[in-house]
Amino acid sequence: MKKTLLAVPFALASCLAAVPALAADATDLGAGFSLSGNATITNDYRFRGYSQTDFRPAAQLGLDLTHSSGFYLGNWNSNVANSVFADGNLEMDFYGGWKGDVGNGFGLDVGVLHYYYPGSTSPKGGNYNNTDLYIGGSYANYSLKYSYTPGDFFSAPNSKGTWYLDASATFDLGDGWGLLGHLGYQKLKNAVDTDGDTLGHYVDYKLGVTKDVKGWVFGLAAVGATKDNWYATKNGHPAGRLGLLASIQRTF
Repeated sequence: MKKTLLAVPFALASCLAAVPALAADATDLGAGFSLSGNATITNDYRFRGYSQTDFRPAAQLGLDLTHSSGFYLGNWNSNVANSVFADGNLEMDFYGGWKGDVGNGFGLDVGVLHYYYPGSTSPKGGNYNNTDLYIGGSYANYSLKYSYTPGDFFSAPNSKGTWYLDASATFDLGDGWGLLGHLGYQKLKNAVDTDGDTLGHYVDYKLGVTKDVKGWVFGLAAVGATKDNWYATKNGHPAGRLGLLASIQRTF
């Protein structure tokens, strides 16, 4: 792992947002419980604009247990690069919360998300890990989510109080086609970029299209960050540079 990564490690949440979306299809378990899953293959795993796989492919799998009351528990997993998380090549996310309609078409989502990297070696000793508290709101096809890290951000020393604001929108274009857009604002504490300059914040973005073909969702999107050199890939490229994501997802 490069020196800049030792100071400022990074992780997940996604061509995918901080919490993987609950799958549309579900198996009724009775007593109000449902179980659903999602599987994705993508040419690069980006979290808040930055590659977690050194611009290489990722295979991802998630499971969600939901209750008719709105409470949910979930797990999501992806391979990552050990050049980003020293000695680690797997990310495991565990989350839980409540999500539901609070009236007049407005939705509320509150919960906690824990990121864990088994086998990795963090600057603080032990495995890389991180816990976020989040609250989100939605209306029609628009959503806004705020995530706060009460401890050190992904095991980076003296980084408590980091937060992230995620604004997203999706549009149904008909005939299985969809359009998606995302802007995120990442606030950092005691972070530096690859040039050794202070990095207090940046904006990440995503714009793409999807096509549903008999339940298989194909996606193509442009993604990146306004300050793309927080850290570099093992080949020295800015990990947040503009890139093209191609993905295939299936829910079950």
